[in-house]
Amino acid sequence: MLFVVAFGALALGGLCILLIARYAPHPNENLNLIARTLPGAKAIPYEDFRVLVIDLLEALKLEIVMTHGDEHEVDIIARSNEAVTGGRFLVHGIWSAPGDVIDQPYILRLADSVRADGRASKGILITPYTIRSDGLSNLEVPVELIDGKKLRSLVEEHLPAKRLDQLAGFRGFGL
Repeated sequence: MLFVVAFGALALGGLCILLIARYAPHPNENLNLIARTLPGAKAIPYEDFRVLVIDLLEALKLEIVMTHGDEHEVDIIARSNEAVTGGRFLVHGIWSAPGDVIDQPYILRLADSVRADGRASKGILITPYTIRSDGLSNLEVPVELIDGKKLRSLVEEHLPAKRLDQLAGFRGFGL
């Protein structure tokens, strides 16, 4: 009996290892994402990114309630007074990330902030870089992900054309 239990546990462990090896992303997948960035291009300065996010939120008719920033991101609480789509939004703007890839821990931290706030109706993550949300199918709270391509299209749609020209010299933004 002991042999059957031990062999069964070993077989189940082997099966789990095979499933993880089959469905896990390739270790060099992030290298392929990073290879698309502009060689030698500099990242957008923090203050420019902060102003861009605030201007974009105001162009989308959101009222800025509070802003806070540190060396890698800017946190904003915004409010909309629209009748149907109104509410309180937590916005995380990430302008500096390792390898210019925003991965799951950033998204989970935003979802946890929205869940802990209690009054927030949605979380919004804004970055000029690529967002990887693999394996995050059910976050239990609404989270909007705005990567470089979508950010560039929002700037193109809602802000003056000169802002889009300023972004052309910086890394990310879907280029």
